[in-house]
Amino acid sequence: MTTFLAIAANSKLEFSSFVCSSKGKLEQVEGKFLMTAVILEPTLTLIHPSDLEKAERVLQKSETACLITNSVKAAVSMIPNIIFATLPTTPLPETKEVHN
Repeated sequence: MTTFLAIAANSKLEFSSFVCSSKGKLEQVEGKFLMTAVILEPTLTLIHPSDLEKAERVLQKSETACLITNSVKAAVSMIPNIIFATLPTTPLPETKEVHN
């Protein structure tokens, strides 16, 4: 998460939320328990739909530069989910149907 936040700030990516869940695969290898695979599932909520491509690049750079990912033996993969923040809307005033 720290890597993502640093790269997002440097890239001037505006977002309203970032949450990352993870799953791991624990296996016994040569009598020892090892984490052999990790799946990261970040959910990024963008403010501006026009930032979609930038957000994808930032997530990819974050995965590549992550200190933890680069330090573990387990295979790490990422399944990103990018959503868009909904802006509050003001309801339109009621209109009356006019018949001629």
